[in-house]
Amino acid sequence: MAALALLAATAPLATPAHAGTAAAAGTTYYVDAASGDDAAAGTSEAAAWKSLARASRTALGPGDKLLFRAGQRWTGQLTVTGAGAPGSPALVGSYGSGAKPVIDGQGQVDAAVRVSNVHDLTVDGLEVTNLGADTSVYRSGVNLYAKDAGKLENVTLRNLDIHDVSGQGGHSVGAAGLLISIRGNTTPTYFHNLLIEKNEISKIGSYGIIMWSTWSRRNGMTSLYPVETGVPDSEVVTWTPSTGVRIRGNHVHDVTGGGITPMHTAGAVVEGNRVERAVRGRTKTTGGNVGIWWQGNDDIVVQRNEVSHTGFNGPGSDGHGFDADADNNRSLVQYNYSHHNDGGFFIAVSFAAAPTRDTTVRYNLSVDDGYEVFGLSTATVGTDIHNNTVYAGGRVVVVEPPFSGAGTYPLGRIVRVYNNATGIKVRNNVFYNKTTAGYDTANGTVYDANLYWGTATPVAPAGDMNAVKKDPRLAAPGTTPEGHRLQADSPARGRGVSLAPGAADYFGGTVPATAPDRGFHQYTGAPPVTTATTSYAQLGGHHPFRLVDGDTATSWSSADSGITFPGTIDVDYGQDRSVGAITLHTAFATGQGISELDVQTWDGSAWVTQAAGQKPAWSGNTATVEKRTITLPRPVTTRKVRLVVRGAHLRWGNFALYEIVTT
Repeated sequence: MAALALLAATAPLATPAHAGTAAAAGTTYYVDAASGDDAAAGTSEAAAWKSLARASRTALGPGDKLLFRAGQRWTGQLTVTGAGAPGSPALVGSYGSGAKPVIDGQGQVDAAVRVSNVHDLTVDGLEVTNLGADTSVYRSGVNLYAKDAGKLENVTLRNLDIHDVSGQGGHSVGAAGLLISIRGNTTPTYFHNLLIEKNEISKIGSYGIIMWSTWSRRNGMTSLYPVETGVPDSEVVTWTPSTGVRIRGNHVHDVTGGGITPMHTAGAVVEGNRVERAVRGRTKTTGGNVGIWWQGNDDIVVQRNEVSHTGFNGPGSDGHGFDADADNNRSLVQYNYSHHNDGGFFIAVSFAAAPTRDTTVRYNLSVDDGYEVFGLSTATVGTDIHNNTVYAGGRVVVVEPPFSGAGTYPLGRIVRVYNNATGIKVRNNVFYNKTTAGYDTANGTVYDANLYWGTATPVAPAGDMNAVKKDPRLAAPGTTPEGHRLQADSPARGRGVSLAPGAADYFGGTVPATAPDRGFHQYTGAPPVTTATTSYAQLGGHHPFRLVDGDTATSWSSADSGITFPGTIDVDYGQDRSVGAITLHTAFATGQGISELDVQTWDGSAWVTQAAGQKPAWSGNTATVEKRTITLPRPVTTRKVRLVVRGAHLRWGNFALYEIVTT
């Protein structure tokens, strides 16, 4: 629930397009299942229509309203056609007091509510079901449908209770509780400003919410699941994405397929949704799916969602909370809370002809997700995983017969790299891992500045030069998002690589431009943390935090080429302190030690030189760490100290410093 609360606090609902335009009056039509009469005018409560068939014959116009009496039930199919106008949308909803009006397809129709080729229209406040005894075919609750209709703007589906929609008990993209489907290949067709919000969708024999289009052909994507959709390959044409799509504040639970799946969009936002128990209650014994996944999108943002208890049918069947599937570009996955998903937290899936590229996964929390926390699969390129917090408590996933993957599955990997996935970076994360699950390093996967903890000898990949293997001092690990906040004395503070200056953390706190914290929480408040920064490029993974980590066995090093003097190294203590002396620690000192420097302090508005032209006299060139102290003329109260490096020994092309200590 924390993810939903954050959305409410930080992301108010957008103002509808043309909200300031004067609305057309329109006509209001009433439908009363108990006392209506299809021969009546339908334009007052006393002269209401009776049936879905009569209501379906009316094409709505600007400002028109089609209202069903609260507390009543209709059987069959409601077909909605017509369109409003900018600033004067048409509305399908309810009147009177009581429960939402029910549209019940009784399993006899492909969709209980079918909304066709509309724009400037809102459907609000209906209960929809479509349950039948025959489970050999897939059905939908609500189908927003378009075909060869061009640009369709300003459609809203809101406050719908869609439940008990029968299907084959697996996953078919051709059916869902809420299905948005675009067909045709003669007139480019797409939605603009499509809003799907505050719906509850449950007990569905396929997907919860899914959106797709035949206007989706690009790269190697040559078909649209013809077996599941009935769309022949010949109908699939040039990618024409829907724009301004918002899927937010929905609660999807107890579905046999995926929870929420947008396809073929540009700039979509999926936020503040709660998905529980997707891929559960399946009657098909093979395959699987994901809580929230997306395919064929550009620049999608998936944020502030909570996904939990997604089912898993064994290796190869997904079961993750989130999935950037094939043919996506520049996905941003942030501020999500993933927990107890049997397959894992996040997977990127692709194939060579249509790779998923440039995915960023940041400031998320994963708690007790199973099998593999991160899975990076075939042909994905450029996945950047940073500033996430992962708690792996050792939960074992059990898949019961008759599912094809029946067996027992402890956590296998924190990071798993499949086949030829490349360009993977894993940085600034906190891994609280109480298991022996490891981290794949295939295909040049980069690990940098992560914190590893959880066992007596924390598991960590060998390549993380800036690893910290200490207790991250979380408030209450393994519990709520709040329980994974850093405490004041956390060694994760101030020791991250600078990656997203000005971004927010999971809780909305601002991330500093330099020396961010590791994990999904940026600590604020006293006591402060000491950080170090430098104007010099660094060698490999030798991060400046090593200069103030209290460990004289770890070093910072400049790059081994392009060095120019002078340059600076700054230490920020976060609060004022008295400084009377600076002690430098260096090994191989006559080969890579600083040979000349000035020491400056910060007076609140400018740097003040306290000791100029200092020339430390190093004596050795071995692994033994030497220390040299520069005493200031008098103690100075300051928050920051600067070393202005004017020269250094460059026997190997670089200079290095192991620790800076002030007294």
